[in-house]
Amino acid sequence: MPTQDALVQGFGQCSRHSVPSSAHFSQACPLAGRRHSPQASLLHQQHRCNAPWYAHRQRRGPRLLCPQAAAVDQATAALQGLELCNVLNVQGLILPEVPDGTEATVFAIFDGNKKLQFVGFSKDLRNSLRTLMGRRPDRLHFYKAAHLQKLDQSAMVAMRAAWFEEVGGQPPGNKLANERKMWQQPVEAGAISDRGRLQAAETQVQEQLNQIRLRGCKEEFIPNPALLQQGQVDFLPTKAMTPEELQRQRDELEAMAKATRTITTVTDGQPSTIELFIKMAFQTRGGYMFDVTVTYEEKETQHRVIVGREYYEGMGIEPEAVLDRVFAFLIRKRVPRRTEGMMLSSQFPSNYFGVSDVEQWFDDFADEFADTGKVLPGPSKFWRFNKIYSYGDESSALDASCQDDFQFVEAPSTPA
Repeated sequence: MPTQDALVQGFGQCSRHSVPSSAHFSQACPLAGRRHSPQASLLHQQHRCNAPWYAHRQRRGPRLLCPQAAAVDQATAALQGLELCNVLNVQGLILPEVPDGTEATVFAIFDGNKKLQFVGFSKDLRNSLRTLMGRRPDRLHFYKAAHLQKLDQSAMVAMRAAWFEEVGGQPPGNKLANERKMWQQPVEAGAISDRGRLQAAETQVQEQLNQIRLRGCKEEFIPNPALLQQGQVDFLPTKAMTPEELQRQRDELEAMAKATRTITTVTDGQPSTIELFIKMAFQTRGGYMFDVTVTYEEKETQHRVIVGREYYEGMGIEPEAVLDRVFAFLIRKRVPRRTEGMMLSSQFPSNYFGVSDVEQWFDDFADEFADTGKVLPGPSKFWRFNKIYSYGDESSALDASCQDDFQFVEAPSTPA
């Protein structure tokens, strides 16, 4: 690990492996770049509930994703006291909140399990996070940041050392040589010959972009062409947003906040948070059809859900509240949220389903509505040609000729 003197001498000196200075922040060039303007904060509506079902729900006003984002005195910036922020907002963009007057930032990176991976320095936090997303999309999930009003290199090194001491030592990205290289240097494409460098780098670009997209990131990433010629992959920094662009982002976030529901439940004995973004709500004669994006454990899935009116009018709740209960229940059950290809009869159709499907598959789904004091519609509403319950008197009352056309499939009340 470089000494403090070597680190200080490296300020403003980018190595030959570096991308343009505004995106480079490794220990060889930890503070290169320009100061970035404040970015939009993630806003969302908070909906809280009591597991296992929702006995209480209250809509609150918008709040900042990281309300503690402010320029601080380095002496008070303990890592534990800083807000843990998502790298991506609900739009899939990297827009950290950077307060006015910030000259430098000390930041910590956490993986999907909220385990500390790397501590670095930046003068442009947005581009620093973008660069790291391009290099380590699998490890970059959350961050903490201390924003400083003065660029004091010695103080920043001291703060980093204090964070290391606070957590009991250096994280892998600072301690281990191989890990440190992956955080601080462009991705090596692994070409064997000089002639194969460009081709290998172009292939590596696609691999990195695929990983970035799988994370749900919607940012545009343009590879550095000079590095591609050398068989390396890094992405160019983006320009600072204009005040008009920032305001447009804030307006879009406000609109998305109104359509985003955040619910809390208990999964495997631990509190968990689920975000539902309602992309489309279409009212039909029998209820609503919703297109929903569900975010849980940093994974985003798409669903179309049919909510019959008997599940909200009959229960005395809003149609959106039915969605909350449905997804909290399915996630607690660890039902796979994405199904692909030919489905088996034992697979719940998570991509496209009705609330009545959930009721048919899971006998204990009724418990989600216990707080309403009402009873779910039950088998009398399960009219389909391949349902898993006997239809009793209703089916026997059908015309005999029609009965011959039905193929009832008997199955257990819960999937094998």
